[in-house]
This record gives sequence, C-alpha cells and structure tokens, in this order.
Amino acid sequence: MNDNLTPEQVIESLNRMKMTPEERVIADAQEAGKKLGEIIANILILFIAPTIIWLALTYLVGFQVAWIKVFGCYFIFNFIKNIIVQSFKK
Repeated sequence: MNDNLTPEQVIESLNRMKMTPEERVIADAQEAGKKLGEIIANILILFIAPTIIWLALTYLVGFQVAWIKVFGCYFIFNFIKNIIVQSFKK
C-alpha cells in the first residue's frame, strides 16, 4: 500500500467503494472534464497574456514588434521562472 496516503485520498476511496458502477462512470467523467477544463484554461492563458503585452507595446507605446516575438519572450521567461521556483521548492 502507498505510505503517502492523505486523509482526503482515504475518504475518496471509501466513497468510491460505496458507489454503483454508473456513479463511478459519472464521477470519472466529471474528473476528466475538470482536468480537460484546466488544460484548456492554461492554453488560453498562455496565448492571452502575450497578446495583451503585444497590444500594449504596439498600440500604447508605438513599439513595432511581432506577436510571435512577444510570445517567444513570454514563453522563455515563464520557463526560466518555473525552473527557479521548482529549485526553491526542493
């Protein structure tokens, strides 16, 4: 058995044992829907943030820059930031 069980996982397992097969299918579908929604939200956020930065640079400041360059800088910045954050978590 897993040594790192949390009380929430135990309660979830007990609740799952009490479910009928149809209820388990519904619960699995709900969990899959939540995960898919999180993935879609992360993708949208990934594209919306550089678009806002690009709009501000292009129309407010007047600095001519391609959207793909802003997206690349934003992606690299987040990649480096996440590496630094992960190093502090360990």
